[in-house]
Amino acid sequence: MSPAPPPAIPRPVAAVRLDGGRLCLDFVNTIHDRYAADAEDYVQDPQRFIAWSGRTGALHPDDGVREPRTAQKRAALMREVAALREHLHALFAARIDGQTPPAEAVRGLDRWLHRAWASQSLGADGHMHWRADARDALLPLKRIALDALDLLGDPDVSRLRRCANVTSCGWLFLDTSKNRRRRWCAMETCGTAEKMQRYRRG
Repeated sequence: MSPAPPPAIPRPVAAVRLDGGRLCLDFVNTIHDRYAADAEDYVQDPQRFIAWSGRTGALHPDDGVREPRTAQKRAALMREVAALREHLHALFAARIDGQTPPAEAVRGLDRWLHRAWASQSLGADGHMHWRADARDALLPLKRIALDALDLLGDPDVSRLRRCANVTSCGWLFLDTSKNRRRRWCAMETCGTAEKMQRYRRG
């Protein structure tokens, strides 16, 4: 029996592409090749999730948030990450396909929105601020949920697209091109791969 291949080394969080055009879409896109058998989860553990959140602005430097210390809380965080990501993917995919979003996905986002609103208070400056007790590892998910709500209510949601590489990629993005004909999450990745396939077939 041949030995099992060594596990793939996760790519550095700094090398993860951010092609969605919105925080919430980049969060949905933290699964590389969503439809492939060997899909890669960019935020597969709390350390990577916190690092990704800092890179994308879901966490701010002055938030002072660190990953949970206990195994139980770490596992709970990752369950929340996975659930919200799937709810948002379902909601955005339904919008792209012109379908009614799944009720479970709507409830999932609604729950996070209420958690986000309940975690803020009005300051003397007239702005909403995150309370000190809300500055934990769940804070990025609350910011992501608020960004998703903002996108769903924005006219730009009509520019929401799915990468044309539907056999493996599955990434979502806002098409900000002038002619609204962008097909790929990125020309450098899926677009180039499609060109190579056409060249080989030709």
